[in-house]
Amino acid sequence: MRVMASALLVLLTAVWSQLAAGRSSTDSWTLTALKAQMVPAIWVLDGKEYVRQPPPAGENFLEIQGRLTVPPGALLDPVALSEIRVRSTRSAAGTKPQSAFVVGLSILMCHYLPPETRAHDLSRRAVGHDGSLGLSRDGAGAPLKLAIEGSHVDLCIAFAGTGRTGGSVLLEFAGRSFTVPLTPTERPRQAVNAAADPPTKSYWDGLLSSRAALIAGLGLLILGLGALAIWWWRTHRALLPATPAKSPDEPDVATDDGAASRTPEYELVEPERVSSEHCRTSFVRVGASAGPGKTDFEAALRALQGERFADADSLLEQAIGKGLLATFECGAWSMRGQAAAAIGEIPRAIAYFLKALGGPEVTAQAALPAAMHLAVIYRELGLRADAEKMEAVATTLKSVNITLDPEVTRRLKQSTQAYRRALRATRLTGLKALAERLLHRSRSTSAT
Repeated sequence: MRVMASALLVLLTAVWSQLAAGRSSTDSWTLTALKAQMVPAIWVLDGKEYVRQPPPAGENFLEIQGRLTVPPGALLDPVALSEIRVRSTRSAAGTKPQSAFVVGLSILMCHYLPPETRAHDLSRRAVGHDGSLGLSRDGAGAPLKLAIEGSHVDLCIAFAGTGRTGGSVLLEFAGRSFTVPLTPTERPRQAVNAAADPPTKSYWDGLLSSRAALIAGLGLLILGLGALAIWWWRTHRALLPATPAKSPDEPDVATDDGAASRTPEYELVEPERVSSEHCRTSFVRVGASAGPGKTDFEAALRALQGERFADADSLLEQAIGKGLLATFECGAWSMRGQAAAAIGEIPRAIAYFLKALGGPEVTAQAALPAAMHLAVIYRELGLRADAEKMEAVATTLKSVNITLDPEVTRRLKQSTQAYRRALRATRLTGLKALAERLLHRSRSTSAT
């Protein structure tokens, strides 16, 4: 009987040990999906921002990434950074391992916590609802320890001054060892090919290079002649024949949308372009006093609201001449731009709007109408880069409750399209006159 009881006790002990072993392996923490690579710098938290930090020894960092999982019921005691170590698998057994420099989390890329914290302070980076990682120390001289909360974190560990590590490294973490493959750094393909197979130069290579040089030279010559022709046209455009004035009795030619296609009555000049001074991101408040031109400014505002645009422009010119404070002068130029755009004088509208945006003190109330008008104008002129810059300025001012009326936008597009057609016709007329003048000069030279 006693022998049977002893045998039963041994059997129960064996079964219990197997169950306990299976539970401990199931409930234990794991560090999986490990990979290592050499990186020239890392991003470390400095206050509220992450800054790029190169390695202190001038070499690359060894960065190891992996998923640290702690199942419910399992326990992972805080791990001292000095006990997170790495060594090369090719190094000798007595070689001293390298301790971790910093630790952090991977969110698209690795972001690291600062390597030093004050006594009893905790620096933590949360990762949604899955987990968080923190660094803390028990006292001023105590080692820095790593701890996690939650089910899992995507852990990043950086080591400094590791030198050459071979094809894999041995990571020691919380009393366990892991062999981590090291992703090799690719050599430039051109250098590899050059070392493996030096190129041989043949006769045809020299012939092709000569032809390429000849084609390149002809292309540069054509570009130079084109630039010279444009310069000549711009320099002598004042001498070109003017476009004949249209008779009042001549009927207008209707366009596709029903609007009359008229030749602009203003001087046709190239549109001014946007520069960096016009792309503001900060603005000032409107001043308390307008200055000596206050009366004319207020009268111009009433005229603009009553759609008496010519009167508004004249009053604003008088107000600026009498003197306005900086913020009101900025607003006056913006209002002059609106008046010019309303009567179809697009080049003048562009100049006034850009003058408003480039003033010393620009208000949001003046900048937003100017940016919105210019975005429409530049879009219709095909100047996409300038239009995108003005749209960006308008986006920064979206909190200001100012919008363009659809009817105003429609008329502005029509006026800009008419300006673009007239400008294109003037360019063609100028190039034709230049060609005729050059041809006439060549005939005169040959006759003499």
